[in-house]
Amino acid sequence: MRPTRTVYLKGITKMKKLMFVALLGLAACGQYPMQKPLAVDGTRNANFGFDEVECRALAANYHPGKQGADIAYGAVSGAVTGWTIGESEDVVAGALSGAIIGAAKGQYNDELIRRQVMVNCMQGRGHRVIG
Repeated sequence: MRPTRTVYLKGITKMKKLMFVALLGLAACGQYPMQKPLAVDGTRNANFGFDEVECRALAANYHPGKQGADIAYGAVSGAVTGWTIGESEDVVAGALSGAIIGAAKGQYNDELIRRQVMVNCMQGRGHRVIG
């Protein structure tokens, strides 16, 4: 009975390490692109505020739908990482950690695409937005 418990505890320790890495990856994301103010080359005209509100709403309703692929890729790469560590529990923990990181990455990538939609909208309305 003793050796089984030791192996089980080693597996839990490895799972905790993988979860820590996943949470560390989430913490590194920082501010999302849609929250950042727009950079303008030159002055802002009278319609800038109104157009910005409309373009932000337009971009917020745009759904690129690429987050699912990032979640799946993260889960598979995490499972492979867990498999290389060697324990069956590590495969599950790796898949879970990878899926969490993949979800965060997918959300960030979707936000980047929405930001570009917003910039394009503002440029289409005649504002000299550069990012």
